Amino acid sequence: MNTKNILLIEDCMLDAILIKESLQEKGSKCNINLFDDGFEALIHLENTLKTNSQEIPNLIIANEDLIHINGENLLNKIKSYSNFFIPVVILTSKRNIDKPSFNKNSCCYISKPLEVKNFIKVFQEIKHYWLTLFN
Repeated sequence: MNTKNILLIEDCMLDAILIKESLQEKGSKCNINLFDDGFEALIHLENTLKTNSQEIPNLIIANEDLIHINGENLLNKIKSYSNFFIPVVILTSKRNIDKPSFNKNSCCYISKPLEVKNFIKVFQEIKHYWLTLFN
């Protein structure tokens, strides 16, 4: 597996640590850029896309309930980028997800599991699908 770049936007540090550990488990080569603020993450993403950097993410994982910018606003901004084909996983603490109002750029909308074991398992599955099979 080649080194994969992940843009992680998560303001809960405990969740961020669990996500990073799950994605880097079993020797996976992941370069994870962690931001706890959606605005800073968008600036980083814009700069990375403009420079055609080696750091262009293969996957974006973002908390829906960020303080300064929520998941829907984040996706709307990302949607405005031309030629944007990076999968986005939106995480939520909500238990009931009817039909999310997110646009087509949202590839996945997931409720965060409450148990650590299940939380880790979800991110191992995300890694397998989005970074191994899809990317």
